[in-house]
Amino acid sequence: MVNDSPWIAVGELGAAFEKDVNLLPPSNDLAGRSFDLHYEDGSIERFTFETGDRLVRSDLGEERPPESYRATTMQRGRYFVDFVSQTDRAMTISLFLDLEQKIFTSVIGRLPSESEAMMPLPERTLRGKELTGVTADFVHGAIDEAIADITPRHNTTTDLVDHRIEYTYSPTEQYEHIYLNDSFYTWHCLSGAERGLADTDRCHYYKLGEKLYLFVWREKIVPTLGVVVLSLEAMKTTGKLFGYEGDDFARVTNFPIGAKARILNVTSHDQGGERRE
Repeated sequence: MVNDSPWIAVGELGAAFEKDVNLLPPSNDLAGRSFDLHYEDGSIERFTFETGDRLVRSDLGEERPPESYRATTMQRGRYFVDFVSQTDRAMTISLFLDLEQKIFTSVIGRLPSESEAMMPLPERTLRGKELTGVTADFVHGAIDEAIADITPRHNTTTDLVDHRIEYTYSPTEQYEHIYLNDSFYTWHCLSGAERGLADTDRCHYYKLGEKLYLFVWREKIVPTLGVVVLSLEAMKTTGKLFGYEGDDFARVTNFPIGAKARILNVTSHDQGGERRE
């Protein structure tokens, strides 16, 4: 039976993003450094960056298998670190390290099992579940010191709401995002492997600094987690897409993405609640 669906697996999308992409170069700044991450629940985890692409995590003296990571930076002392967990099924960790403020935010993303992913959307609704089976947990903390009352924190934000932004990932791959509210956004592929496709999905926003944002989305049709850092100063992004390689739910793909950003429109509200451009 021929599959005429326009929706493609994340692995296929990754192949489309391999050529002439607008990626930030990987950073080796963290190589040879170790950081103790103090979580809000009181636990401590040490991240040792042995090289520019290999790290080891240890918790209370128990060392985990090495992880292959990729780090990028758009501002001094601030790094986006991403890797696939070697010990957990279909899980990634995306870490934003703010060495200037000595704080971090971690995004722990998980893909659904096959049975969870195949559950029809009406059934998910009747069961009180989110429409997407992709999950993202956000964890905050301090670097190399215990959390105190004065410790700053990356907080949720609505700064991007009502923005319509165009993202050019390569000469062939281009999307637009419309940030609807604090929980949902609409994406639309203008050109590339998903041309003509569009959907509205669950999303999350955090403010990392002046004109610097963490944006995370969780797609429901094809299980996908997107995590990016957006700079409205540099008008660039750095981040990743995570999903299944194909349709067998046995292999995952986690590939870096980066785009040039262009604000197309900002729609605001007046005091009467009417939209104006």
